[in-house]
Amino acid sequence: MTKKHLAPALKPGDTIGVFAPSSWVEKDDIEKSKAILEKKGYKVFVHPQTYERLNQSAGNHLQKTLAFQGLWQRDDIKAIWAAGGGNRAMYLLDTINFEKIKSSPKILIGFSDVTSLLNAVYAHTAIVTFHGQVFKNLHKWKELDHALNILSGKKDVAVPFSDALVVRPGRAKGHLMGGNLSIFQYLPGTLPEKAFKGAIIFLEDCNEELSRIDRMLLHLKRSGIFENAAALLLGEFSNMLESQRPFGFKFEDIVSELTDGLEIPVVMNLPFGHGKTLYSLPIGASAKLDTAEFMLKLPEPATQI
Repeated sequence: MTKKHLAPALKPGDTIGVFAPSSWVEKDDIEKSKAILEKKGYKVFVHPQTYERLNQSAGNHLQKTLAFQGLWQRDDIKAIWAAGGGNRAMYLLDTINFEKIKSSPKILIGFSDVTSLLNAVYAHTAIVTFHGQVFKNLHKWKELDHALNILSGKKDVAVPFSDALVVRPGRAKGHLMGGNLSIFQYLPGTLPEKAFKGAIIFLEDCNEELSRIDRMLLHLKRSGIFENAAALLLGEFSNMLESQRPFGFKFEDIVSELTDGLEIPVVMNLPFGHGKTLYSLPIGASAKLDTAEFMLKLPEPATQI
């Protein structure tokens, strides 16, 4: 992927569109988050599909696709914010017309199950997307201003590594790709291979057995993702469960073994995930890593001012 397409920077007065690509959400959470953004000067349009329910899903695939593409085609909508995560966003990869959205970049932000949509939009269109908190949680998210700084086109925004564990030191430069490990593991072979080459891969997860984490990371290694990456960043892996028969291996052991022999920086315990912190990262945007500085820097704006 060479030339990146940047969406226009988000500024107070702009309209943010909300839809639910995954599981259903509670209206009360959406209303609270809407009030927070409106207080900061933004307008918010909540698409009616956001409150649909079909079993655990926020409506069917067609409803979600029409909501997504409808918001994208509206000139007044400057950003599309995923209402929540959960399950079933990956089905949208089969129904979205990526060619149709390529010519009009917009901000797209979310995380968790939305990982597939974020990476697919970038891989198919070169439009930079944003891994950040889902809309339903904005009213209790302390890193909101950090995200808005990135979305507003500020450069030299940094993500601190105060509690980081450097597994393999070094420097790296590349475009960011990643998100939730449970979802990201399925993307090699699904998305164009060239999108992954030279990327700084970032991963996080929660509520998974260590044995499953082990298998997922091994799959990515065998897929060539780590070998062709510029660096590997691991965020919060919270509430990792033990197998019925104790697995015995610690997360640090798994990472050390699977990255043995890689000639790229590897860093753990970074502030993004399903736990207490979630700093935003622009998928597709250029980033610089220097483990000696304990900092990931975004030297260029991720949106077009």
